[in-house]
Amino acid sequence: MPQLVILTGPIAAGKNTVADRLTEHLTGRGRTVVVADVDDVAAMVGPPGAGRADLWFAAHEAHGALVGQWMRSNVEYVVAVGPFHTDQEKAALTRTLPDGAAVLWVVIDAAVSVTFARAQADPARGLSREPGFHHRAHRRFREWLPTIPAGQTFDSEKLDAEQIASAIAETLGVR
Repeated sequence: MPQLVILTGPIAAGKNTVADRLTEHLTGRGRTVVVADVDDVAAMVGPPGAGRADLWFAAHEAHGALVGQWMRSNVEYVVAVGPFHTDQEKAALTRTLPDGAAVLWVVIDAAVSVTFARAQADPARGLSREPGFHHRAHRRFREWLPTIPAGQTFDSEKLDAEQIASAIAETLGVR
């Protein structure tokens, strides 16, 4: 059964960049990896988008089903990326996992001043560039952070994506 690595944290903390570096690290050592980002599933909803159409939680449920199916395949690692903060979001992600699934929860964090600057610098971002939305989402993350079962926590202001990915790979026993 694959190992599930869950990358969560606030908007623009670097989750996708870490997922990319971790994938490069693992595939460079001959491992098979699937990356499943809840934002990609949410993007399947046409305009105005999942967030604005009140389908954000439906995207979480569809993403959880996708992750659960990949966990029944013969890939070696599944990397789930997204804001899995509330009890509902965590349950949507984990409810379809096979019994006995090995799960490593990783929180990638950064201060709101850092994440907002990153979001503002990325013209491809949508809602996360809006100050009110960004700050509300960050407060929501802070509120739920104590309930996230983090096996590892990293500050992406202090460590770059390569350093974080290497630390995760080492935890997974892949050097």
